[in-house]
Amino acid sequence: MSRSYRRHSSYNKSGTSNDAAFPIILLLTCAVWAHKTVMLKAEHYAMTVIYVVIGTIGLVLLYNFLKTIKSVRIWGQNSPNIDTIDNMTGLEFEHYVARLLKSQGYSNIQLTEKYDYGVDVIAVKNGTTWGIQVKRYSGLVKADAVRQVVTALKMYHCDQAMVITNSTFSLPAQALADSNDCILVDRTKLSNWARSD
Repeated sequence: MSRSYRRHSSYNKSGTSNDAAFPIILLLTCAVWAHKTVMLKAEHYAMTVIYVVIGTIGLVLLYNFLKTIKSVRIWGQNSPNIDTIDNMTGLEFEHYVARLLKSQGYSNIQLTEKYDYGVDVIAVKNGTTWGIQVKRYSGLVKADAVRQVVTALKMYHCDQAMVITNSTFSLPAQALADSNDCILVDRTKLSNWARSD
């Protein structure tokens, strides 16, 4: 009787250990599956974020490239609008103004890109040689711009002064220009020139 009890007892022990193994294996399988699912979702979200970032950077670069192409104008092509002019470099603006002067009836147009001393462009119209200061500016153009071009006239053998800007002039600049017969071309007049180009 004691033998059968021992056998029965050992049978229960081995059966209990097998019963405990199954839930552990099941839990491990579920954990692996859940981990894999979470990792796949995380990988999916990460790839989506990467694609969105790359796409955004690509669109920004394309926009800037198209904007640059639009702002860089070559002689003889269509005129840019005033907002495009605002984004030109100083040198691009000087070349653009030279082109506009030609369309306004000026001739013998020269740019003094090196050591300009206050005159950026020299042009002739109706026998008058003009010394022109060009200001691509975001704020008010002050009296100093007028003073520079007026005092540089003799150095460049010019008869009359002009300041051209994509902005507007301060009141002192306007007063100084009036007293020195200096013509001021502000944003409004420049826009009209651009439209008639």
